[in-house]
Amino acid sequence: MMPLDDPRWPALDHRGWSKGQGSAPDSPFVPDELRHLMADPTNGGHFNDLWPYLCSEGTAWPAAYAAVPYIVTIARGLPPAKRDDYLYVVGLVAMCSGELGDTPADLPDDIADAYRQALPEAMTLLADTLATAEHDQITTRYLLAAAAALKGHPEYAEILNDLDVFAECQSCGEPMLELPE
Repeated sequence: MMPLDDPRWPALDHRGWSKGQGSAPDSPFVPDELRHLMADPTNGGHFNDLWPYLCSEGTAWPAAYAAVPYIVTIARGLPPAKRDDYLYVVGLVAMCSGELGDTPADLPDDIADAYRQALPEAMTLLADTLATAEHDQITTRYLLAAAAALKGHPEYAEILNDLDVFAECQSCGEPMLELPE
């Protein structure tokens, strides 16, 4: 994986970062955020502040691919009940990338390779998490979406991820499918 002090990090765009600088005063610098998370992996609020900059709105930005090996490393160090969000985000990156292992064409080979090598371990951790930790319905749905993406089924992953949207009639807004609470 790319070292956190690698000089290429500023060139890896994310939702609030372009051409080597933040587009807003609160735009995170991903290596600094990963250092914080590696020091305190149970800080869910900190991770929840970071991940939408890596992958959201159907887009996985270049910084996400460099971050995924670190996210998997952090998840590996946590008990199954504490790694849901980390594994979901890895699955979300895979989901937004298209075919399993796809990366942007201009992403450096070493970053793309490290990303691809992290995916099988993410799936193993995810399977363990699903088997050993208790989850509510929404968390289970998101973890199953991540599993579908990590198994190479991004379209199915998107359906699971957006199940609440699919449950409403697109023309009338009325529920087509009642989801139990």
